[in-house]
Amino acid sequence: MKNWVLLATFFSLWLSTQLSVGYQDYLAYFFILTFGVLHGANDIVLLTKQHKDLKTFRALIPYILVIIAITLLFFYSQALVLGLFILISGYHFGEQHYKDKLKSSHLLARVLYTFYGLTILFMIFYTSMGEVQQIIFDLSGYYIDALYIEVGLFINMVGFFCSFAFLIVTKVLKVELVKELFMFLVFFIVFKVASLLWAFAIYFILWHSIPSLNDQMEVLYGSSKPKYLLNYLKTSWIYWTVSVLGLLILYLLLRNEIDYFITVVLYVLAAITFPHVIVMSKLDKG
Repeated sequence: MKNWVLLATFFSLWLSTQLSVGYQDYLAYFFILTFGVLHGANDIVLLTKQHKDLKTFRALIPYILVIIAITLLFFYSQALVLGLFILISGYHFGEQHYKDKLKSSHLLARVLYTFYGLTILFMIFYTSMGEVQQIIFDLSGYYIDALYIEVGLFINMVGFFCSFAFLIVTKVLKVELVKELFMFLVFFIVFKVASLLWAFAIYFILWHSIPSLNDQMEVLYGSSKPKYLLNYLKTSWIYWTVSVLGLLILYLLLRNEIDYFITVVLYVLAAITFPHVIVMSKLDKG
């Protein structure tokens, strides 16, 4: 755990007590649409780097097929895509958080990744229950009873602590135990105090997107020093621009049918997340 991330988290918590919900949301949109979208905007460059022996198009085929499959599935069942998005996002959050803390590859690591990320997401759902229920209804057409969210949080917490304890005891996972558990308390307080969108942004940006950007720059340029961020921007700005324009178009099309703009943001994040998780998982193995 880097000290600056912890300090930034506490600073974000302090901001939550100083800003109205409206200003928190504007700040969250800014960071999600910049760092959040940006961290998945260089997938094509990473793919071509991973597959130097293949032509660019052949390397992109699995990436393109995933996007097409998710798009078709979306028209078949928005609820199913939402469920998959939550599951995959949970796995991806956990992978980013724990991949460097494992001494060796272990099958249970994937279980740990998933339960950790889902615990984070369900904590956010639990602390902003009413808004989350409305957003899920906007996205899927289904109203989710509060009990399902409460049970989901409980199951994922138990699953996380069981897999976490096993990997600690078997010395596969190397972490500072007290700090790791303390952060769950910090996250819960942050999620409880902050608005829904700002709570999500605090974790998504500080604990996921920026660390992911650092990892990607290490792979692409051999260093994550700030000076290499400009190189990253040069190769990712087109994808980032298309993503943001796509969001604006979706908003114009759907603004009369939804209650929360975050619903549209989640559509865009879902479109980015599925292929991005595949790229990053291969990157970590490579």
